[in-house]
Amino acid sequence: MRRTRALIVGTVGVALLAASGTACGPETGTQGKAAASTTSAPSPSPTATATATATATATASATSATRSPSGSPAPTPAASTTTRPAPRTPAPPSKSPTRPPVPTYLAMHAAAPGGRIALEPGGNPREFTVTLHNGNTRAYRHLVLAFQMEGMPGTTVNPAYTLERWDAAAGTWRAATLRIANDVFPYTLYTGGTPLAKDAASTHRYRVRALTGAPAGPNPILISLIDTDADTRVYSTSLSHTTLD
Repeated sequence: MRRTRALIVGTVGVALLAASGTACGPETGTQGKAAASTTSAPSPSPTATATATATATATASATSATRSPSGSPAPTPAASTTTRPAPRTPAPPSKSPTRPPVPTYLAMHAAAPGGRIALEPGGNPREFTVTLHNGNTRAYRHLVLAFQMEGMPGTTVNPAYTLERWDAAAGTWRAATLRIANDVFPYTLYTGGTPLAKDAASTHRYRVRALTGAPAGPNPILISLIDTDADTRVYSTSLSHTTLD
């Protein structure tokens, strides 16, 4: 009886030792290593795997979208060739309108040395000048200078005076007409003449002489400017003259 109980106890002890060695002893076989490896390696989480896959896909798509389909860099837009208009230069201030010139008209002036002529009967002639100044209103084609003295009582010679005009082209004196009368010679009877342009001037030289027998006393020389195209006197003046005793 005692021997049977001792065998049972020994058998149970051996079984417990064997079980304890399997659970806690060192790994000495391939199956043990595989079992330990299978037990210690956790399986990947399905949620983490799906998240990582979605993130990688989105990143790849975004990167691909920024690239050219052909893999080459995106073309750069060509620079604009439109020419810009040049800046406008401000116009200069407008000038005030020019006023028309003041109208001027023909004038005539007779002059002698000392301002007057004093003649001695039978003596030397005395010179004087007649100057024409035209205005800006019109030009003249034919102008004639006409000279006249009034008849004086006591005249014993006819004509008592002579008049000459200086011919600059010929360089000599030529006879000119000096009318002695108390009336007016008709303007329509004058002919010829010389032109005078606008704003032009001309000076004419004359000399007068008193012949022996000329009456003494003052007798001005009347000078008229005749427009023979219009049969009109356009200007008149006089020059003081005295015949001495």
